[in-house]
Amino acid sequence: MTWSDVASLALAIFLVLVGVGLFYLLYRLGGLFGRLDTSVAEITDETVPILTRVQVTVDEVNAQLGHVDEIMTTAVSATKSAEQAASTVSRAVTAPARALSGMTASAGEALRSFTSRRAAGRPDATAPPKHESPY
Repeated sequence: MTWSDVASLALAIFLVLVGVGLFYLLYRLGGLFGRLDTSVAEITDETVPILTRVQVTVDEVNAQLGHVDEIMTTAVSATKSAEQAASTVSRAVTAPARALSGMTASAGEALRSFTSRRAAGRPDATAPPKHESPY
């Protein structure tokens, strides 16, 4: 045997070992892809029902929010009506109260004017006599 035969034999053994290594690597990689496929199928089987329940829940929440919107619209309408009623009552009460206040003030002023005119016409008995200055 010559050195070229030994080198050829060593190369053949090396290539057989590389082939066996690649076969083992690809076999393990195939097993990994098989487990990955199984895992994805299980996740899909578990996720789809959860997503369906989430969708149903979101639909129910949206329906309830629609009811809340109706309630809020009704509450706003009722508040506006109450505000208008309070404003109307306030105007209905305020106008006569102002008129009565004006009449009372006028009557008080008339009474004061009347009493002051009567008092000016007659001298006060308790007041000291007025002395007129000669100058």
